[in-house]
Amino acid sequence: MSLIVTTVVYRSPNQSIVRVPERFTVSTGMLPASEVKKLVKSSLERVAIGKEPKEVQGAKDFYKYMFTHHPDLRRYFKGAESFTAEDVQKSERFDKQGQRILLAVYILADTFDDEPTFRAYARETVNRHRQFKMDPELWSAFFTVYVNFLASRGPLSDDQRKAWAQLGKVFDEECQSHLKELGLPHC
Repeated sequence: MSLIVTTVVYRSPNQSIVRVPERFTVSTGMLPASEVKKLVKSSLERVAIGKEPKEVQGAKDFYKYMFTHHPDLRRYFKGAESFTAEDVQKSERFDKQGQRILLAVYILADTFDDEPTFRAYARETVNRHRQFKMDPELWSAFFTVYVNFLASRGPLSDDQRKAWAQLGKVFDEECQSHLKELGLPHC
């Protein structure tokens, strides 16, 4: 009888790469990357990506949700600091912004099981956002806001929430590491 064991790769707090047999991920609380990807992608069915009006609206709805439930974050959107959900709805800017954020989330979901690509995309996201001088805590906080937005569109399973938390943690770790390398404020 032979036992085939696949491994899960993650970066430990001291930034060393750790390879753990997939069968041991249950005891560590970590989900295999392939499972995280599957669970996160299934939750994204609530906001399909595309160019049809329903899809554009779904992406815009995230900003309506965020501006309503987290008005303090509007300060990062120059010219929209006092926008309401109704203002977001009428704004062509948020048609495009919604598509960009939705595409970014889909890319993160699709690349989670490809660690080098996932981490490179996290670093590139930081590079694109440097000009906004964002509070470093926001890299992690985004996922709480996004998961709550998804939950407002339909229930999420505990496993889906756990998968999002794991994806967000890895993303935040890479963002914070990159900010530190750039000599920028980091957590």
